[in-house]
Amino acid sequence: MQSHSVTLDKARCIGCTDCIKRCPTEAIRVRGSKATIIEERCIDCGNCIRICRNGAKQAVTDELSLMNQFKYKVVLPAPSLYGQFPKAPNITAILNALYEIGFTEVFEVATASEMITKYIGDYLESAKYFPMISSSCPVIIRLIQRRFPSLMQQVLPIISPMELAARFIKTQYKLRKIDESQVGVFFISPCPAKATELHRPKGIEKSSVDGVFAIQSLYKPILNILSHPSYKGAKRQSGAAGIAWAMQTGGIDEKRIKNHIAVDGLDNVIAILEKVEDGSLNHVTYIEALACTGGCLGGVLNIENAFMSRNTLKKWIDEEEKDTREVLSKYQIQLLQSIPYLFEKDLTPRLVFTLDQDVNRALEKMTEIELLYNRLPHIDCGSCGAPTCRCFAEDVVMQKSNIEECIFILREKIKELSDQMYQLTQTVIPTDSKK
Repeated sequence: MQSHSVTLDKARCIGCTDCIKRCPTEAIRVRGSKATIIEERCIDCGNCIRICRNGAKQAVTDELSLMNQFKYKVVLPAPSLYGQFPKAPNITAILNALYEIGFTEVFEVATASEMITKYIGDYLESAKYFPMISSSCPVIIRLIQRRFPSLMQQVLPIISPMELAARFIKTQYKLRKIDESQVGVFFISPCPAKATELHRPKGIEKSSVDGVFAIQSLYKPILNILSHPSYKGAKRQSGAAGIAWAMQTGGIDEKRIKNHIAVDGLDNVIAILEKVEDGSLNHVTYIEALACTGGCLGGVLNIENAFMSRNTLKKWIDEEEKDTREVLSKYQIQLLQSIPYLFEKDLTPRLVFTLDQDVNRALEKMTEIELLYNRLPHIDCGSCGAPTCRCFAEDVVMQKSNIEECIFILREKIKELSDQMYQLTQTVIPTDSKK
């Protein structure tokens, strides 16, 4: 089973320590001039991919050839895909290009997003805890499991638009008496976390998605087709509200959810979740939290700058509001509404740091960490290969690092040795006068 979609190519790593400062879960260390990702801490946010100057951090998604294993190849484009092509005549042209690439059916995730927006509004009317936190971004769910486990009961137990769309497609083909093994459903993703979600889903037993393709891998093929299109059979299903999910406000229905917060970027999300944890935001109804700055348009697997693609998406939204579009049939709408959309199982904490199984020894180690931490300079310089002085103290006590890797401690020891050497040079060696 694939553990994470964010991986490290050690051959490219130069040990610069840039990445350790940008990881929100302190999942990266630099040891022996090479970075290491601590798997149990990683949440696949992709921040390290964005910051790595040498391309040593990479996202692993599926190869396009995977679709050839299926007779029916259904693709689910994320709304953020549309923002990558500012010169496309319209969204329909982008969907037509997907058919030309070889997919047999295209279903817009934005359509499922519109349905999820309704479900969010419905759920909030009878919610027990406030504020409820959106569950559409898998990075945020993993962050809460690791850093804010007390807030798990406030995570909205609703599946993602990607999962709802995939279930809808599989149900459609099942009703047509087509064996599920012949149907491949593929999501076009702006972020690596969605690829991890396929293998390690949250709140459900098994994902209905068969593969995840990066927007980057489809960008050039689509761009080439847009310059000389031929297929003209694509039908639109989504509208402006679904397309807007790619931006910061995500699934917020401002007509129904008056008291809400939309926050994007992990540093900002962490600041807000800390306020939720200390009870400062009990008056807020709903929080749309997205890991990437700019929402899904800021995903690391996109091509276009998030601000430029936001401008493109706004253009498509304005056109959607003026234009008539193809919509789902009444039967399809009823079928989509019949698809189960709530989590099948509760979220559980993912504890990433246990000092020791023995409680007494764990307390001893905690004391050792505090004592060592007090000796350190508290400037979190990262020269030791750990993101903070506290992390370094933990690593040393857990025997994953040496105390001398702190340059300040090393300097002290060198000075101490130097003083001892000087004292030795001043020692008068006694001689035997009789000889």
